Amino acid sequence: MVLCAFNMQQGQRCRLHSRTHFAEPLPVIIRNGRLLEPTDAYGNVDLEYGEQLTISCEGTGNIEHPDANSGVTTASISCLGGDNFGNPEWLNNPARFTFFRCAYPPNHFSQRTNRTCFEGNPILQVGYRVQSQFYPVYESCFNEGNLNVIYSTYTQKPYNAVFQTRVDRPFFVDNGHYGYIPVDAIFSPRGQKAAVAQLVGPMIDTYINKTEFLSRGHLAAKTDFVYAFGERATFHYVNCAPQWTGFNGGNWNTLEVDLRNHIHSAGYDTIIYTGTYGVTQLYNQFGRRVEIFLSTDENNNPVIPVPQYFYKVVYEPFTQRGIAFVGINNPYYSPTEARELFFCADICRGNRSFSWLTWHPDNPDEGYTFCCSIPDFKMTVNHLPPFEVKSVLV
Repeated sequence: MVLCAFNMQQGQRCRLHSRTHFAEPLPVIIRNGRLLEPTDAYGNVDLEYGEQLTISCEGTGNIEHPDANSGVTTASISCLGGDNFGNPEWLNNPARFTFFRCAYPPNHFSQRTNRTCFEGNPILQVGYRVQSQFYPVYESCFNEGNLNVIYSTYTQKPYNAVFQTRVDRPFFVDNGHYGYIPVDAIFSPRGQKAAVAQLVGPMIDTYINKTEFLSRGHLAAKTDFVYAFGERATFHYVNCAPQWTGFNGGNWNTLEVDLRNHIHSAGYDTIIYTGTYGVTQLYNQFGRRVEIFLSTDENNNPVIPVPQYFYKVVYEPFTQRGIAFVGINNPYYSPTEARELFFCADICRGNRSFSWLTWHPDNPDEGYTFCCSIPDFKMTVNHLPPFEVKSVLV
């Protein structure tokens, strides 16, 4: 008791760290009307004595804590100093922040906005509902015609490199955006193999096998977000596209990791657009290239394309600098064929300013990759909203 009183002197601030104070399954946490974010570049959240957070397990049961004396699904807690919080209405004070958790992870949802993006497609937000208020994690520009994610957009700041670890990967959800198409089954090993076999015939085992197949390729990556509720929200079908597994775990993953770490060390405050472009092709049994889709709609039109490219555009509004990183989503192109698909001058190749980038751009198993200036990129890919770019972000 004496120690508790000493550690909670009035006026003492609270400090929480993303790697040590956040349990699983983590409640949704709201501060000042927004989802919680760190207050510095190193994953710390600092709060003044008496400052409040809202925590919620809405939809999955009551908030769990050893010091809870009543059941609540959403409640406020106040900083009492250190990592201690309180609310006498339902807690025996003080309560260690580390022990707040839900019985099950809160459910993330998509919500259609009244805004549109490329070619009039809808902008969807993915996030959480707490007491009838929606709190977005990221936005998606979604093509409802061919069931393809054009891009997802979100912010990336220095603190994003210090994300919560040991967060389980949930199942993907689609919230009805794919209509009658059983998107889970389509992406399954059996489903994707059957779909591609209809296009390439007996060549199918050459393309989809134990070492190479199509994964649910994240656009906004799981660990591009700091806390478990943000990480879980990336598992939504409006944030993924068919991506060859070697590329997914190879150069695309390398880019995600290197970029987070570089933004952290450089101190950048960026907006990210991660998207897809084009439809990749494979040879069929007659030696002809055919475009690859995973399903058809009610009019027998192909939908859910396997993209030719995945891209990540990084833009820093403060300095108006940006760059586009591009990967070819097909391990079956020869080096010559791949180079013909480079649609800009590769400004990363041989450039010491990009020594932080550790991908292997000429390895087909990891995905052929290259970089573009934003003006060059937009000459081919005109998906993005307008923004002024004065120079390259390195």
